[in-house]
Amino acid sequence: MIEGDPLDDLGRELRDRVGHEMRLEAEMVEKDAESVQQRRRTLADLAIELLSRGDTVTVIAGDRSIRGKVTYARGEIATVEAGIGTVDVHLAAGVVLRVDERATDGGAPPRSGSDTLRARIFEHEMAGTAIELWAPLHEIEPSGSIAAVGRDHVIVLDQDGREWAVPFLDIAWIRAI
Repeated sequence: MIEGDPLDDLGRELRDRVGHEMRLEAEMVEKDAESVQQRRRTLADLAIELLSRGDTVTVIAGDRSIRGKVTYARGEIATVEAGIGTVDVHLAAGVVLRVDERATDGGAPPRSGSDTLRARIFEHEMAGTAIELWAPLHEIEPSGSIAAVGRDHVIVLDQDGREWAVPFLDIAWIRAI
């Protein structure tokens, strides 16, 4: 081979160009795959990711919000350690999740437990724990002992002896008190 041969330069240029095009195509394929994965996710899937990373989130329902780290996520339930205590968020109730801070370390693996609001309320009932709930559609926040857990609602007996029958679908979150 002759040093400085124009064919060597042309070959190198073609290899570099083809390699660059292949890298760009691979990046596009990766971006498309990520986009497809994002489209298939549910809010519950996102809550599990937030739990795994240890991100700080704000949960918004109506005119109220809570801020903290997700400490549990399964099915339609995500538990947030917030300034007001441990709050079980009902993901199926139209809540909004906002990621405020991405964690650089920490997080926790998913674990077994309740995956519906009804099951979580049953746990509180069995333990004799009083609850406070937030139902933003009605702008109510009844609190007290659990009188009964129906198929689609909970009855909370407040301090004044009044019974509040609240549909599960309307409950954004509950908190043990």
